[in-house]
Amino acid sequence: MNLYRGEVGGDMAKLLILGPSYRRNTASEPLPAIERYDGVFYRIVRSNMGKVKEKNIDIIIITEDLNIATPETKLPYKPPVGDKWRTLPPVTKDTEKIRELQKQILEIVENKKYDEIFIALNRYYKALLPNLSPYTRNILAEFKGLGPKARALKQWLFK
Repeated sequence: MNLYRGEVGGDMAKLLILGPSYRRNTASEPLPAIERYDGVFYRIVRSNMGKVKEKNIDIIIITEDLNIATPETKLPYKPPVGDKWRTLPPVTKDTEKIRELQKQILEIVENKKYDEIFIALNRYYKALLPNLSPYTRNILAEFKGLGPKARALKQWLFK
């Protein structure tokens, strides 16, 4: 898998893990994941892409099908599940699919030592992650609400 890799600089590598957003670009043609999903975290990342590159931040996106995508991965439009953003739990409870997701994530973090990992996932998706603490010095994942998490993401991008 070819992750989006920021420019190599003096900073240690960082990883941002995003989940699918309820808000989506409804264009019929396949779009890069960073453009298909249009939630608040995606808008923050898109508007600060210069900082993402400058800070050597890798980005992985967990889709609602529990696949790993990069920002450049072309995704077709699929209507979101549920009637509002809070109801976007993983579509599947398939333990084999969850194991495969965890294996892919571990392969990514084992191949590159991350100084920090920022997890911008809802509680349903966050519960599916493997233990990432052995692969980084700091995990940012515990936030009370969307606003504090969005502010923390902006601060993290500029730190």
